[in-house]
Amino acid sequence: MKEKGIIIQSVDRALQILECFTGPIRELGITEISKEMGLGKSTVYGLVNTLMEAGYLEQNPDNKRYRLGLKLFIMGSLVQGRMDIREIAKPHLKSLAERFQMTVHMGLYRDGEVVYIDKQDSPNARVIYSQVGKLAPMYCTGIGKAVFANLPESERDFLLSNQIRRALTINTKIDEAIISEELQRVLIQGYAVDDQEVELGLRCIAAPIFDGHRKVVAAISVSSSTAMLHEENMDEIAQEVKQVAFEISKQLGYY
Repeated sequence: MKEKGIIIQSVDRALQILECFTGPIRELGITEISKEMGLGKSTVYGLVNTLMEAGYLEQNPDNKRYRLGLKLFIMGSLVQGRMDIREIAKPHLKSLAERFQMTVHMGLYRDGEVVYIDKQDSPNARVIYSQVGKLAPMYCTGIGKAVFANLPESERDFLLSNQIRRALTINTKIDEAIISEELQRVLIQGYAVDDQEVELGLRCIAAPIFDGHRKVVAAISVSSSTAMLHEENMDEIAQEVKQVAFEISKQLGYY
């Protein structure tokens, strides 16, 4: 177990004050912060004033209530700027591939398209279609559908109406109404399935990844032959893929 170091009480309290502003109410007065913290108003006022001087809090001139300051936005942007989603996800992808002995993909969403940016194989994997740098069709791949379903409604409807779709196998769905219905199921269950829609004999389960703005930015998937990825283990794998996608999302600032 990691030993705790020295805790400076005043610093700890100042950080707890900042945490008060992460709830649904984004502007607070001294009285509200005092109640939340269980501290006297004079103590809270001193801490709030210190945070204001440093730029971590600011005061609304109209109602005199306090809110998070621009310094936090600047620091958050610096952290976000150094985040490489591929590096963050890589250990998770490797773990998934090793656990299920299947191929794991990650695809990044950009301007109406999903592109494979990472792939982790296992010795027993059988996935022919994919390669890093290749586009993943939005309407029939697991990764594409996981992203597609979680787009803003206007963007989703626009893509549904304007994308070109062709059947890659006898299982590929290309009808707009059928795809729209499936995307609603994906949204509800939290994962998407490609059941031999890209290549006969191959099946895929995928889940979306969200960023700190709660926007879908990518997806991960587990893919294998229908003999290995079958009805008996689909639910277990789906739940694990969802959990791993959630863990990656949290590292990107999703809450």
